[in-house]
Amino acid sequence: MSLLAPIGLLLALGVIPVLAMLLAGERRSARARALLRLRAPGRGWTIACIAAVCAAGALLALAVSRPVVNESHATYLRKDAEAFFAIDTSRSMLAAASPTAPNRLARAKHAAETLRKAIPDVPAGVASFTDRLLPNLFPTSDRTAFAATVERAVGIERPPPGGSALTVTTFDALDAVTKDAYFTPGRKRLLLVVLTDAESMDFDAQRLHDTLGRAGAIRTVLVRIGSSRERVFGREGLPEADYRPEPTARTVERFVEAAGARAFGEGDIGSAAARLRTDAGQGARVRLGTETESTDMAPYLVLAAFVPLGFLLFRRNVL
Repeated sequence: MSLLAPIGLLLALGVIPVLAMLLAGERRSARARALLRLRAPGRGWTIACIAAVCAAGALLALAVSRPVVNESHATYLRKDAEAFFAIDTSRSMLAAASPTAPNRLARAKHAAETLRKAIPDVPAGVASFTDRLLPNLFPTSDRTAFAATVERAVGIERPPPGGSALTVTTFDALDAVTKDAYFTPGRKRLLLVVLTDAESMDFDAQRLHDTLGRAGAIRTVLVRIGSSRERVFGREGLPEADYRPEPTARTVERFVEAAGARAFGEGDIGSAAARLRTDAGQGARVRLGTETESTDMAPYLVLAAFVPLGFLLFRRNVL
């Protein structure tokens, strides 16, 4: 464990005046009990209060010093596999259960980052699509770059779709991944993860079958985001009259049949991750080096400080 701001440990000195006030209060309480002929609670309570003050002060001081726990582990890279995460950025992805609830795009981004962790050694890229597919990041082993691209580069209608209809998304756009050099030539295991609300215009199922659905060409996992109860809310928090959720069950079924894909709901990310690991399989790996992950311990220390503070409140209100 290391401290990012060790000067914060000086906060522990703040327990000195607190202890002085505590002892002064104990003396006043003792005099009052003597006058009223009340039984004293015993020295054990005083010692426990002093220990609680010191513990709370130490925990808070340690939290302010920003302790982090560093864990190092080897990182590997698959040389035979690559993945692309295609995220639907049509306007319907703004739909949410309420004006303050996360919209579909935000949930799709979270799902993408979760699924990326299921295949940590497979280089992964990011693309957005509506009626066309746009690469945002080509397959890379850098998971930080992946997360930053998902969070910052992927946005609603970025870039704007070519059409102007209310529903602009089409699964036809996904066949570009097979012919526009999205994947590095020579890779044997190609994975495509599609995160969408599946509110798509009609698409050419035979065309997708000939591209995505070719035996062993690309293994596709579709994650359906959203429900029929969601609406697109305007700035005033009112649902927009132009948007109505579309039935998607048949659309998803046709896509799955055409592309040879597996479909999952957003509530079944665990199964989608397991499928993705199965599709990735096992292959030759090379060691890239060592990666260090840091865990910030400050929030846990602050929570722990509530234990002695709670004891002090109990002591104050009961005795």
